[in-house]
Amino acid sequence: MSGTLPLTPSDRKFVESRLLSRTFPQTVLLEGGSDDARRSLADYLACALVCTGSGARPCGACGACRKCASGSHPDIRRLGPEKKNGTFKVEFCRFVRQDAFVVPNDGDTKVYILDDCQTMNDSAENALLKILEEPPAGVYFLLTCPTSGALLPTIRSRAVALTLTGAEEAFGEETLGTALSLAKALKTSEWALLQATAALERDRTETGNVLRCLCAALGEALCRRAGAKARPALGETPALLSASFTTPQLYALLKEAQALTAENDGYENANLLLTALCYRLYRAAHQHT
Repeated sequence: MSGTLPLTPSDRKFVESRLLSRTFPQTVLLEGGSDDARRSLADYLACALVCTGSGARPCGACGACRKCASGSHPDIRRLGPEKKNGTFKVEFCRFVRQDAFVVPNDGDTKVYILDDCQTMNDSAENALLKILEEPPAGVYFLLTCPTSGALLPTIRSRAVALTLTGAEEAFGEETLGTALSLAKALKTSEWALLQATAALERDRTETGNVLRCLCAALGEALCRRAGAKARPALGETPALLSASFTTPQLYALLKEAQALTAENDGYENANLLLTALCYRLYRAAHQHT
């Protein structure tokens, strides 16, 4: 995989040189690309970090690499959001904070892969921050997230961000239009939100599309507020959200939209889902006013 790392050219060069010189940063945030691409890259980097080969890493031949290939390396731990509610629990971060000081089983390196960090609430991120501020020697943290804008600035400031390349999810004009209507309605009332979701009443698949589009737009809006250059693929919605809501409101909206996306299939009744969507998004948008 080293010759085809799905990273921007500058990030690819950075990773290869740091792995070769054994100076890889202890906290890295993998953003962009697809979920599978981020997880695969995290697996590759974790293997490279625990590899005991003498040349380029991962060597693929040492005992550590063989354990990685079989998914049995004892010093690589992977944590992520619960399937039940789609959230990364604060208890997981507290566990990492304590376990990081336990001596590795093999060698002198431990790696924690923390998937979908955008599903952490503020308590979880703050619990994680305590170990990221002063990580023990030989302990590495690989965080994955669709966009760094979904994380608190304090977390982002402790990590080296690496951007994956590759096509992002493309949304159709209808999906983009509905997401924009939701963004406009969020400033007015729950009734306006219900009207904006009318087109989704008989299409559960499109509801999921719109929620994912809204999540992407909220992440872009946070990037805009942080001064990052926005990408044009999401139309007017990121700019509207960025101008309409404060950073705390955008964080609250993003976390609620992500939770609703994870829960989409759990609602047997489409109307109940849309009612929950309107109530929870409107509450998130206005809880920090």
